[in-house]
Amino acid sequence: MHALLRQRNLTGIACGLAALFGNLHATAAEPAPGPTDLQLGAPCADHAVFQQGIALPIWGNASPGAKIEASFAGQVKTTTTNADGNWRIMLDPLKAAKLNSVNDAPDGHTLKITSTLNGDKVVRELRDIVIGDVWLCAGQSNIAGGIRTPVSAKNHPPDTVAAANYPGMRFLKVEERSWNVCTPETVLSCSRVSFFFARRVQKETLVPIGLIVRAVGGSNIESWLNQDPYPVGGNYAKLMTPVVGYGIRGAIWYQGESNQKDELAYRPKLESLITGWRRAWGQGDFPFHFVQLPGIHESSTDLPAMGDGRAGIRQAFFETLALPNTGMAVTIDVGTKGEHPPNKFDTAERLARSVLRKVYGLETITACPLYKSHRIEDNTIRVSFTDDAKTGLMIAHKATTLPEAYELPTPTPDAKLSWLSIQDQSGQWHWADAKIDGAELVVSAKGVEKPVAVRYAYTTQPLGHLLYNKDGLPVGPFSTSGHDTP
Repeated sequence: MHALLRQRNLTGIACGLAALFGNLHATAAEPAPGPTDLQLGAPCADHAVFQQGIALPIWGNASPGAKIEASFAGQVKTTTTNADGNWRIMLDPLKAAKLNSVNDAPDGHTLKITSTLNGDKVVRELRDIVIGDVWLCAGQSNIAGGIRTPVSAKNHPPDTVAAANYPGMRFLKVEERSWNVCTPETVLSCSRVSFFFARRVQKETLVPIGLIVRAVGGSNIESWLNQDPYPVGGNYAKLMTPVVGYGIRGAIWYQGESNQKDELAYRPKLESLITGWRRAWGQGDFPFHFVQLPGIHESSTDLPAMGDGRAGIRQAFFETLALPNTGMAVTIDVGTKGEHPPNKFDTAERLARSVLRKVYGLETITACPLYKSHRIEDNTIRVSFTDDAKTGLMIAHKATTLPEAYELPTPTPDAKLSWLSIQDQSGQWHWADAKIDGAELVVSAKGVEKPVAVRYAYTTQPLGHLLYNKDGLPVGPFSTSGHDTP
């Protein structure tokens, strides 16, 4: 009897185990019951700005083989996730609605994303998405620095924060996967250069503006590169990869302090950065505008040849303008002895003017005039500039202390133009005199009968009575004979 009971118990246990393992085997062999959590790319979030006028890429992740449907502004698009669960959809181009003023709230849309697999669905809805222009803002500390304080003459003009109710301006927080609508509270964490740039662009264009700021203090340009012959940089891999491909209107760049000693060797690196980013985005030669570095330390008045300090890297910035759809803001008059000039307002305004003129086609707005050509006339050299000087030139002085520095430079027509030199046939440089002739500069020096070259503000810290156009924008430093290190 006991033997029979033991046999029955063992048989029951064996059958139970067989049933258990059989069920586990059957469950493992079945397909997944439904989609995993539907994920969207970092830039896709509530309050986002979608770039107008181009096919709009949106992307994310779900279960492999899931059907993804995107519904947005009257259009429906579908795709299927690949073996890794990745998906990407291109929405048809849309046009931004004009704002009546920068304080108007733009009409927002809802983006609905549905992931379907084996009859199960996961749905995500993103609200208050607006159509406008998105600008990528990148570089090192001088563009990373935020507004930070509500009232500070050191950081910004006094009315900056209190007036910052701009519902159509949004800032992407990539790591938080969120967009902040611009208010006096949220603006405190926004990059000063980026904010002032966007504020001016929005004022002139009256369209929503989105800002994507990717900047690291002290970073060199190598860390931002993404193509041969340079290795992919760490900041590009970490900070740019999450936003690469998101629709943008263009980019602004403020970097170079960490590469100052490169001088002209900075040019191929900057060209690689621009062309590499353009290739990665796949939007053609999108606009790329940059800041030519401001002054630092102090320049010697005993060196008429100049060429010291940041002269070389500024020349590299200037020569990079040979690439299509590029522009430059001149900042030689806002520098300080330290690395972080507090006046970011003028830097941003000049970037915005460059973009408004070249990208948006607003011909009534001038940007910083740049050297174009020269010709020797007896004992003088006549220098011509870009069309930004067509309204005429003037000698002026800009305050360096705040808050006066936020004001336009003061014309000083009787002053001698600072940091101007001329080279004679023997190769010697001499401090020179200037005569303004409309939109041109006529340069000469006593005792120099056969001049060959001219340099202006071609030194690390060219403060003083400088050359401006009639709108108060500084003429860029130049050397008609190119760069050589003194």
